[in-house]
Amino acid sequence: MIKQDSLDRSLGYNLKRTQHRLRRRMDEVLKACGLSTAQNAVLAALIAQPDMTNADLAHAAFITPQSMQSVLAGLEVAGYVVRRQDDRHGRRQLARLTPSGEAMALQGRQATVPIEAALVKAISPLSKDEALALLYRLQKTLY
Repeated sequence: MIKQDSLDRSLGYNLKRTQHRLRRRMDEVLKACGLSTAQNAVLAALIAQPDMTNADLAHAAFITPQSMQSVLAGLEVAGYVVRRQDDRHGRRQLARLTPSGEAMALQGRQATVPIEAALVKAISPLSKDEALALLYRLQKTLY
């Protein structure tokens, strides 16, 4: 049996614990906007890059393409996203924000700013750029 103190000293376990707490906190603040974390990730991705495919959005939101299909359907019903056929690849659909989707993306971003600020404050004396560089190194190690 693994002792709790050995888990507490595990880098991977603590990264996952931090990610889980971040997700729960984001779920809390985004719920007030009427968004899930996955929906917010889609809106943010489409602000950065319009006309993304279901697969690209699933990758950006850390969910499966099957789950993304239902997320996109909900965003379409809400009037935040429209989809159209890709002219170059007839079977692919491309998603794009509507004006109300752009407004909701901004609202979701504003709701999560305090969480990001708290994380930046907590990593002091590291700068945000230094912490990001460390996280990127960890990510590269796993690929």
